[in-house]
Amino acid sequence: MRRAALLLVLLPCLLPSGPARAGEASCKDDAITAVVKTRLTADRVIGPFLIEVSTSGCVVTLSGCVESRDQVRRAKEVAKRLVHVHVKNDLTVCTIAPRRTKATRRS
Repeated sequence: MRRAALLLVLLPCLLPSGPARAGEASCKDDAITAVVKTRLTADRVIGPFLIEVSTSGCVVTLSGCVESRDQVRRAKEVAKRLVHVHVKNDLTVCTIAPRRTKATRRS
């Protein structure tokens, strides 16, 4: 419920507010990062893993370790659900991938 409320609050930030002017970015990198992080954390398959998300110029970069190629693909699929966003997937498959703890879930 809390995550859904966050998505509803951030959704207007992701929608274009009009035609982009020359030299002005048409996307909100901070809002995109927040939405992608929320979606990754909420996902049952990849939520437990520590995945770093950064966005620059509407390009989302995923980095960190997961335990399988399917999880790498799943993370990219979750991030690509946003319109007009490209994803650079730098996730690697590790034998023991770091997982979220109660302390890391708050950040």
